Amino acid sequence: MSLKVITIDFWNTLFDSSGGTERNNYRLAGFIKEVDKYGIMIKADEFNDAIKSSWEYFNNIWKNDMRTPPPFESAEFFWKKLNLPFNADSINVIANIFGDAIIAHPPNLMDGVKEALESLKSKYKLGIVSDTGFSPGTVLRKLLENNSIITYFDAFSFSDETGVSKPHPKAYLTVLDALGCKPEDALHIGDIEQTDIEGAKKLGMKAIRFNGDTSFQLTPEREEFTIADAEAGCWEVIVKITEKLNY
Repeated sequence: MSLKVITIDFWNTLFDSSGGTERNNYRLAGFIKEVDKYGIMIKADEFNDAIKSSWEYFNNIWKNDMRTPPPFESAEFFWKKLNLPFNADSINVIANIFGDAIIAHPPNLMDGVKEALESLKSKYKLGIVSDTGFSPGTVLRKLLENNSIITYFDAFSFSDETGVSKPHPKAYLTVLDALGCKPEDALHIGDIEQTDIEGAKKLGMKAIRFNGDTSFQLTPEREEFTIADAEAGCWEVIVKITEKLNY
């Protein structure tokens, strides 16, 4: 194997899940401001129930259809769940508020990410392969910029832009094709067995399962068994493993 490209997951691999409570409060405040235009009062527990239902709606599609609902679709489901009068402009406002919450209250970079990317970038082309939720790829790019790591990446594959989510082959091939790389010359790093690892391995890529994020996750429970070529609990170890897999 002559490793040429490394693709990397976003959530719980580059960034943790911290800040979730603050993001939810930010969304609630923005939502209250918007529905106030209609003279409607929604209680916090009703809002939280609708958020929970929205994630359940999202997860069902994500797991079964290999796509992620775009921001407007998720916001529309949320809006209808609260029996609010349909208004496309208001739903767009909510979609933007929900998506921008990650900029207002960002998660943390995993320890050692910048140093690891600096090392890997000197030897390989790097790409992002990420499934997106309330925050679309355009917003996640801003978060990468705000953390001064976007320049390490040569190509991007966000599910709201490609129309598919991992483990669909297109999620990975979007980056590999852009960088002129065959799957057998590529490696994917991610945390979820059923999406990150299975998708990469079935395509013929190498894979490292990252298990270093202990923060709250809206992801399936991590399985003990993995078909990944290796596992790593920190980014320093990932750099070392990558060298061993490059043969």
